[in-house]
Amino acid sequence: MFIRKCCMAVMAAVWICMAGAGTAAAAPPYKTFSYDAEGRRFAVQPAYIPEGYLGFQLVPRQEEAKGGGPPGLNGPEDLFVGAEDHLYIADTGNSRIIHLDANGAFVSVIGAEPEGKGKLLEPNGVFVTKEKTIYVADTKNKRIAVFDPSGTFVREYLRPQSDYISGTLQFEPTKVVVDKRGFMYVTLRNGYQGVMLLSPEGEFQGYYGANRVPFKAVDSLKRMFYTKEQLAKEVTKLPGTVSNVAMDAGGFVYTSSVAVAQGQLKKLNYAGKDLLGEKVYGGEELKIDEERLFVDLTVDGKGNISAIDAQTGVIYQYDANGELLFAFGGKNEGINKLGLFNYPSSIAVNSKGKLYIVDRTANMIQIFHASEFAELIHQATALTLDGKYEKSAGIWNQVLHLNGKYFKAHLGLAKAHYQKGQWKEALQEFKKAGSVAGYSETYWQYRMVWLQKHFTEAFIGAAAALLTVYAGYRLFRRKRLERRGQHGDAIAAGAADLEASGDRLLGASLRE
Repeated sequence: MFIRKCCMAVMAAVWICMAGAGTAAAAPPYKTFSYDAEGRRFAVQPAYIPEGYLGFQLVPRQEEAKGGGPPGLNGPEDLFVGAEDHLYIADTGNSRIIHLDANGAFVSVIGAEPEGKGKLLEPNGVFVTKEKTIYVADTKNKRIAVFDPSGTFVREYLRPQSDYISGTLQFEPTKVVVDKRGFMYVTLRNGYQGVMLLSPEGEFQGYYGANRVPFKAVDSLKRMFYTKEQLAKEVTKLPGTVSNVAMDAGGFVYTSSVAVAQGQLKKLNYAGKDLLGEKVYGGEELKIDEERLFVDLTVDGKGNISAIDAQTGVIYQYDANGELLFAFGGKNEGINKLGLFNYPSSIAVNSKGKLYIVDRTANMIQIFHASEFAELIHQATALTLDGKYEKSAGIWNQVLHLNGKYFKAHLGLAKAHYQKGQWKEALQEFKKAGSVAGYSETYWQYRMVWLQKHFTEAFIGAAAALLTVYAGYRLFRRKRLERRGQHGDAIAAGAADLEASGDRLLGASLRE
């Protein structure tokens, strides 16, 4: 214990020094970037700035003495921002939930009892309702544990009994969210079936938002020509695992997944349909032996989706339609600077838009706030998605003033011009944004408006052109007939001459 405390003290000193250096420095220790319409990466100015951290002294000494556990974190897996921006941390290695207020000050420890129903064992997820009821994915205890706002144990949900659940299923919850009706959406360890849906009474309601198994043409051929014995020897293909689940204020459920080629992030309606359209998220190109490892996501009040790729340590932020706004962060390569991660495991956002990112290996939580550049993009994007294009135009111009390469600003301006019927300007902006669909639609509208405006002139011109063509055709036809007539007279005259010559020859022959 003494060695562990000394190590944590040294780490704290290093991070404090780095935090001070990061505050004084103008730029964070990572690059912020985005991708254009053609998938080319381009740099942008910082969108989020690291401002501090939590983790080395969360539990006061007096609470530690009461049995609340050690002061620091140990392999934290999850973080939830509840009412009034209070923080709830699943401190997995210490088998407890830590409750902090909006300023990061200690409030209480939950589930650290030495014995009894309320004792947690390596919890991996936590969710708090608006009524401040606390739901914990108590992984090693194989249950969902529920506590009241004071941290008192209330009830538990064990493995549901149902004929629709495989007998080999291990009920080891890793994450949980609860909707307004009290229905629980639970992710399970190795849960390739999707999110398990439980009723408020804990009854199994089915699986939700499962990933699809990738299917190739060769698989179809195998089914056609392989024997049953050969097919039995084939490795069973399972869909990718749902790694995390979140919910926005409107009740939409979001999931992140690993080991999938697309649809790493999903926005699901009540029917389980992905409203984002099964896109590919993360980096455009992967290195050898690299995969997109999205372990968590969160949604802010404007509908922006922020997700962690634990493989690269990069945070990707998308708008409500799943279009990339920007990406930032990276892996810590031994320099221990704020903004870089050893292994980011969870992300959450508070009401002010601040991001809290858990690093389970560094045993800390880093805090980021949005820059002026990011705030402008958030405002303009929200207005554009709401169809308030004219209001967004001024903000998009400010974005372009800060970064002329940010092509989404051109797209926003194009929609503003389109709404006002400024077709030429819209065509220019759609071209700069690289939007083929927008350019084509605008060109069609421009052509239709031009035809409507110049219909009379166009009709008269077209009629005159048709009359000219028709008159020319009649003249050509008449001259052709005249030529045919003259040619016919010549033939008739020739035939008469030939007949007369024949008569003369016949008469001469008879006289002889």
